[in-house]
Amino acid sequence: MKAGIWTVPKELSKTNKPIRRPIPTKARAILERVMETYDDVLFPGQNLNTPITISAANRYIRRIRASLPLEEWRTHDFRRSLSTGASELGVMPHVVEKMLGHELGGGLAVYNKHDWLDDQLEAYERYADKLIAFLDNNDG
Repeated sequence: MKAGIWTVPKELSKTNKPIRRPIPTKARAILERVMETYDDVLFPGQNLNTPITISAANRYIRRIRASLPLEEWRTHDFRRSLSTGASELGVMPHVVEKMLGHELGGGLAVYNKHDWLDDQLEAYERYADKLIAFLDNNDG
């Protein structure tokens, strides 16, 4: 939290590589509050000392989905929305790909190991502002 970077160790990554993401301002307050409440577990399960299971998380998402007056959607749609929305805000494609955890193609994948954390942070901040503005304009 001090450095403002969220790191997932390679052992917990599906690509077996560490994942680094900047922590946006609006997410920082939420994360700090959760970390104070649940110690080392960000998304606790029934036992607050262990993480929620995938099946329990899926059940929770199904309950949320059923309660919203929206067309059919899947959690993966959030990734598509982020990609499209960030691109609409002028975020460069290579930064969007890094935000999504994708490997860059061609020579970039071989020679360029930079993660554009500052650019990702700016993109996350701008996207959060866009979402909040949308919610404020559609609040009731």
